[in-house]
Amino acid sequence: MSVSSTVFLGTPTEKTSDGFEDTYLFDVSRVYKGDLASVTSVGTLANGNGCGTSYVLGTEQLMFVSAPYDVDAEHEGYSCGPATETRFDIQAAVESVYGAGYAPSAGGTPSVGVSADRSTVIGGGAAVALLAVLGWFGWKRRRAQ
Repeated sequence: MSVSSTVFLGTPTEKTSDGFEDTYLFDVSRVYKGDLASVTSVGTLANGNGCGTSYVLGTEQLMFVSAPYDVDAEHEGYSCGPATETRFDIQAAVESVYGAGYAPSAGGTPSVGVSADRSTVIGGGAAVALLAVLGWFGWKRRRAQ
């Protein structure tokens, strides 16, 4: 449990995939370790590659996740981590270590369907600015004639 940077109880509500990576959107109901909003994203390698895993949409589960390494999401989930489907009461063990947990803060990831990295946003903004300047010069030139 201590190797996971975040432990929470949540329900996956949405899934996107690029064939290599699956990203799930989770509604978080309880946080045991870490600082989470009420909605967060968890990425995992698709098709069980490496330690990738999958989650059943609409099924609440206890999540042990870490900071992202191989995925573009807020957290990364693994099948090589603690097993939460055993007969052992893993939630009771978590609560004995971390306490009863707390409700997540409001907000979080709005959707996993759309994402852009910082360089894409900056490049897109620069392109729009350049087009605006060129359009303004074209308008001034036509107006001067």
